[in-house]
Amino acid sequence: MQAPCHCGAIAINHGPTMTHAPSTTTPVSAPDEGPQISDGLAGLAWRAFWALGALALVSALMVLGGNLYGERLLRANLSTSAEPVQIVIGNDVLDVPENMFRHADQRVAGITNRAELKVHWPERSGYRTDLADAFSDTSPETVQTVLISIARRQWLLDMAGRLDLVYRKAIDPAKPPRSVHGLTAVALDPAHGYVDETLYYAPSATSGLPVFIARCNEPAAGREALLLACETDLFFGETLEVRVRFPSTFLADWAKFSAELDALLESFLVTP
Repeated sequence: MQAPCHCGAIAINHGPTMTHAPSTTTPVSAPDEGPQISDGLAGLAWRAFWALGALALVSALMVLGGNLYGERLLRANLSTSAEPVQIVIGNDVLDVPENMFRHADQRVAGITNRAELKVHWPERSGYRTDLADAFSDTSPETVQTVLISIARRQWLLDMAGRLDLVYRKAIDPAKPPRSVHGLTAVALDPAHGYVDETLYYAPSATSGLPVFIARCNEPAAGREALLLACETDLFFGETLEVRVRFPSTFLADWAKFSAELDALLESFLVTP
């Protein structure tokens, strides 16, 4: 007689039973089609374009604002009145039109040490509203204004008197003299402190002093030219010296400019 089978009580162990909890990991989706690299570059290009545009606009506004501010500043410092202001420098009495003075604090009658003037050429006029553009011109090729500084005489010789004593000794021996607009042009030696400077003068037929003389800055190619590249100084009146800065373009008609300058200075003098 066979023993009862208890097969239901016996379990065959095939290894530990694994119970799988529901996964909490986010399923990985398929690769997205955008934005692609090309889209990113296009977006970057647009952002760069708008940034550069904004920068250009800001720059333009700054330039415009600077020009407007500069013009307002210029008009604030200059007068349109041509009424004479009588000043005394040294032993000389001068009547100078008010609109020629560059600085407001000098438009006061009385004793002073110096007068700084800005004059339109060839009109020999001070500031006027119709000359506003000319007074604010910053191009060496087109500028038509002259700066004149009048002060009490400090030196024994003016520029014409210094030709033989000073300038002939400072001529650059490596560069021969030239003839320019009827003037003798000689390069001055940088070793004497004259960098990029040329001396222009017209000898006199009757005296040892030149009838015209000026030093002009002539920078090498690629360097920026000065607005008023030439200067001269001369004596006038009883005790005065005048320093004049003018455009190099005036050298083309130096005799006319020199005569007009003398006439203007003489018109300032008040004779007893």
